Amino acid sequence: MVEKNAAVQEELVWEEVPDIVEPVLKIDERPKTLWETVLYGWQHTLVDITPLVFPLIVAAALQMSPDQAILLVNATLVAMGIATLIQTTVGNRLPIIQGPSITVGGTVMSVGSIFGVPAMWGAVFVGGIVETIIGVSGVLGTLKKVFPIAVAGIVVTCIGLNLGMTAVGWMVGDGNPMNFVLGGVVIALIILLQLKTRKIAGGTFARGAIFFSIWIVGIGLAGALGLVNWELIRSRPWFAFPQLFPYGGPGFGWSFAIGAIFGILAGYLGSMVESIGDYAATCAVSGETFKVRHMNRGIAAEGIGCILASFMGGLPVTSYTQNIGVIANTRIASRFVVQVGALFLILYGLSPKFGALLAVVPRPVMGGVFILVCGSIIMSGMKLINSAPKTEGNGILVGLTLLLAVGLPVYAKASLGEWMKTVTPFVRMLFTNTVVIAVIAGIVLNIVINHFVAKEEKN
Repeated sequence: MVEKNAAVQEELVWEEVPDIVEPVLKIDERPKTLWETVLYGWQHTLVDITPLVFPLIVAAALQMSPDQAILLVNATLVAMGIATLIQTTVGNRLPIIQGPSITVGGTVMSVGSIFGVPAMWGAVFVGGIVETIIGVSGVLGTLKKVFPIAVAGIVVTCIGLNLGMTAVGWMVGDGNPMNFVLGGVVIALIILLQLKTRKIAGGTFARGAIFFSIWIVGIGLAGALGLVNWELIRSRPWFAFPQLFPYGGPGFGWSFAIGAIFGILAGYLGSMVESIGDYAATCAVSGETFKVRHMNRGIAAEGIGCILASFMGGLPVTSYTQNIGVIANTRIASRFVVQVGALFLILYGLSPKFGALLAVVPRPVMGGVFILVCGSIIMSGMKLINSAPKTEGNGILVGLTLLLAVGLPVYAKASLGEWMKTVTPFVRMLFTNTVVIAVIAGIVLNIVINHFVAKEEKN
């Protein structure tokens, strides 16, 4: 039985061999020097300020005090680092950063406001246990029949499109011309470094283009223009150690309400769906074939990360798509580099002043970086789609799913705004989350088109 289970874990998710990216450094390879490892690892932590901003949004929604909000940020950053180390060492061992799940976070805010904070933390804890059990059970291996390479390509493409819309919004901002200047300059500098410095210093400047560009433009240029909030850095303490069970724990402060648990589980479901798409995307840009064990062990590791996050008073974690774009853009897929990035995240959590350096980078700069990163993700998704069998059924599947995933959220927000306010967070997610729509629509349409209609025609 053990040997059979091990064989199943090593099965490929798809029979087709996708057109994957050949990285400069593969998953189990290390950079030649320590300073390159530090450079590439630090770079992974600079592409997103969500870990600093989103906990503050949750804290505000839960009416936490300023001190509690700071503790939530610090705890979440430390939990991110620990969860990333777990994922990259004993989880699916893919180069994936773990970060606060916005999908689960949305339900956290709703459950906390309805059932109370003690019930919210209890539900987060139970949700982490359920996610771990799902991963350990191996049940996700059955998805390989309904999650073909064409659907995976659609999901990866939608991940890039979804993030890309956010990226454009960040760069445009309030329409100030300076936003376009900062975004344009950082894009131009990244492209220049990547294309013109490949033969300088062994290509380190090219592979570290995102890192150098963020500091040069986001801190240097923006600082010279008076657009950096230096007071935010000065006001943060040097050290702030997270506490275990700052809001209580099982049997001493948390409560377990059935409604709260089901509400949080809906968020966990959406998070798992997105993570499976992220695993496929990570394999595609890392020169790795997507196997059943990547899904099972990845989800199990995320569940453990969520449990530990609840112990520290941090938000539940999930895979972070932005870092997949960094890998696609730099072709550095080493999980050891990501582990160094995890140590930086822990450092951010232990030293808020150090973490504030990322928060002061102007949004337009991050938006410009995101645009390039998302472009790389979209191209990876298109390569996966191109690797699928060129059948008429797949053509219909890809076109229809992409239109639903991109168009439905636009329609829902524009025409169903009032109704959307009355539904549960899970239902709202089904209508507005591009990635979740892509996964659900892709799986359902694939079953209908390729397993029923096309099969009947062959018979």
